[in-house]
Amino acid sequence: MGCLKSLFKKIIFIILIVAFFAFGGYSFVKKQINNYQNPSRDEFVKTERDYGDFSSVSSDYQLSRSYNLFGYKKINAKYIPTGQKITIFDLRDTKKLSCADFLSNEVNNKIYDLLNKSKDSFITFEDFKITQKGSYISKGQKVPYVKFSAKVKNVPFKNVVGIIAAYETKNEKAKNPSTKLIFTVVDVKAYNPVIVSDFIRAVKF
Repeated sequence: MGCLKSLFKKIIFIILIVAFFAFGGYSFVKKQINNYQNPSRDEFVKTERDYGDFSSVSSDYQLSRSYNLFGYKKINAKYIPTGQKITIFDLRDTKKLSCADFLSNEVNNKIYDLLNKSKDSFITFEDFKITQKGSYISKGQKVPYVKFSAKVKNVPFKNVVGIIAAYETKNEKAKNPSTKLIFTVVDVKAYNPVIVSDFIRAVKF
């Protein structure tokens, strides 16, 4: 009796799966995901105000949003002429990394730990070195940053450079301030600092 019950459940499950695909369920879900990830520019500007005011960002940057495997919401800006991507992560608090850390000697270790050692690491580097510190001015607000060089693990001879910048926000739902991390990494031969600086300077954080 138990075997028949189990077999019946499996058959029902298979029928539901077949019906899901047969009646356009997959297409519907795919469309909903695409609508979320790639909204119109007007909708993006309206709904992502917690990340900043993107209304002045050039149309050369394609704006989208998504979640990564670790549950971090991502705001993405792709510079269309070259394909370079800039990503903004919400770290949810200021403990992992804060704007003040960029002015201290701890920033190297904190960024390295964030990228390489935590369960929510974005990419794995070796020979990570901070080569420059500074700040951008975004609509009158200072946005501290570091430039780094590194090698990507498991990719032979892949030398990269990148920018990590930060700003802090506190939205209505947050109990504590949250650090937003601006991140871009490219092959060392393709690095263009203007792509990042123009984007940051256009956003009101």
